[in-house]
Formats: sequence, structure tokens, C-alpha cells
Amino acid sequence: MRTSRISILLSIIVSVCLFTSCNPKTPSAGSGTSSFGETAFVADTSTLSSAGNKPITLKLVVNDTYCTKTACACIHHLASREYDGLIEMLKSDYNIYLQLTYCIEEYDLEDSVKSQKFDGAICKPWFAFRHVAKFKMNYKRIVDVIDPYDKGSLTGIFIVNKDSPIQKPEDINGKILCTGQEDSFEKYHLPMAMLTKEGIKPAKLVEKSGCIEGINMLLDNEAEVAVISDYALAASCAVDVASEDAFRTIWKTSEIPLCSVILDLNRISEAEASRFQNALLQLSGAKMPGSFSSKGFVKPVSWIPEPFIK
Repeated sequence: MRTSRISILLSIIVSVCLFTSCNPKTPSAGSGTSSFGETAFVADTSTLSSAGNKPITLKLVVNDTYCTKTACACIHHLASREYDGLIEMLKSDYNIYLQLTYCIEEYDLEDSVKSQKFDGAICKPWFAFRHVAKFKMNYKRIVDVIDPYDKGSLTGIFIVNKDSPIQKPEDINGKILCTGQEDSFEKYHLPMAMLTKEGIKPAKLVEKSGCIEGINMLLDNEAEVAVISDYALAASCAVDVASEDAFRTIWKTSEIPLCSVILDLNRISEAEASRFQNALLQLSGAKMPGSFSSKGFVKPVSWIPEPFIK
């Protein structure tokens, strides 16, 4: 009887060990693994876009930093992008009917994504992809959108006041740091992973939703370091608060996509996604309407999000 109990106990221990080894904890950002797969869509090259193909209707929700219908008025000189000309060209040349719903506020865009009434989005990718697990979307980035400076990426930057004694990342130890919140990949997830990897420990961590709040904390001496999006001092409401010359950058994150056209492949077939991708790429460059305020689109760069886990 005793031998039998020992055998049963050993079996239980082995089972538990096997279970835990096959079900590891979710890794933190920067660990080299991710619960997300590749977000970039690879097109079927045999599917060509042409007006002879059957009509496709795509309903997308938009929050684009440089679009006149979604940007704040304080950057009207930069946010001059209009999608109307692109919509007309897609319809006339490719039989693709693009229906856009514009959201000025980021939380409105995320609510629209969660409503699952749309075929995809045009936005910072993390705003959409962070909801994939809960709402079971099969999102892929069809193309990345180029900004007026011919860039398609962004970083988070650690900034300090120009006259601050802080010179390097190690100096953040023991200081008050303001970061973004979990809805921001470049202002929260990447910076937190960097701090953890380097063993840097601020005395206090303050999470704020917007770049302008972090900048105000620096100006009011309520924080000694702040993490903001790299475009914030040129293309956000922060331009009304301070100039780039008032700060120094002491550290920056790796690059991630700035804005992408995203489709849900649970709603749109891969063949249709390929047609849409090909059309956008063919229209980019010299054919892109001037009202789009950039060269248009490029193939999506590889990006596998690794969100930071506290």
C-alpha cells in the first residue's frame, strides 16, 4: 500500500512538472519571444490589382497624426493629409471602395476597433493589435504609411530639460520618471523593457496618457525624465507648450511602425488583402495625390510586438 502511494505521488509530481514546462509564464518585453505573431502581411504575388476584378468594399476606422480630419488644429501646417483623392483613385482604377470613419481621439478609435464593425484600421498599430487576443481579430498590417518627412517609423525618446545634469541612461537611477501608459508601445512597453534589461530603477515612476503631460511635468519640475513619442514636439499639441530646443534626448527606443493600414483577415480574404496592398503600393510615389502629403505607402516592415509584463 505504501509503495502504491509513493508511485501515485511520483506520478503527480511528474505531471505537474510537465505541465509547468509546457505552459511557461508570459515573457516580458525584450525577452525575444512574444504572444503575438508577425504583424506584417505577405501578399500573394499571383494576385494582381486591376479594375477588371470584382468590387471590394473596405470599411476602415482612421486615427492618423497627419490627417486633417483626425489631427489637432495646432499642427494644421503639417496635418494636411486628405484621403479623398486616394479613395477616388482606388475606386476608378482598382474597383476598390474605401469607406473611412475618422476618429480624432485615440480612445474613440479603440472603441471602434473593439466594436468589430470595421474591416480594419489606419492608425498606430498597437492601438489595434493590443485588442486582438480578447476580440479574436486576425489583424495584419497591409502597408505602412509614410509621413511628410518620408519616414514610416517612430521611437520613444527619453528627454530631460536642457539644463538638466542628467546625461546618460544610468543617471535615471533614483530619479522621477514619467512614462506613457499601457496603450502606448513606444512610451511604455519599450521603455519599461529597456529599464528592466539595464537594471535601471527610477525612484518614482509616473504614468501619463499623453506626451504633453510628460512635457509639462518636466517644465514644472515634477519629473526629471520623461518618455515621449519622437514626433511629439513637432506634430502634436506639445508644439504650443514648448520647443524642441528646451529639451535634450538621452536615450531612445528601437523603431516601430508609425502608422499602418490594417485589415482583419477574418473579414477580408487574403486575395482581397493582396489586391488592396498591390493597389496602394502601385499608387505610391509619383501617382500619389498631392493632397496625401507624402509619397504614400511602403510594404510593412517586420514587427512582432513584445508587450512589457509587470
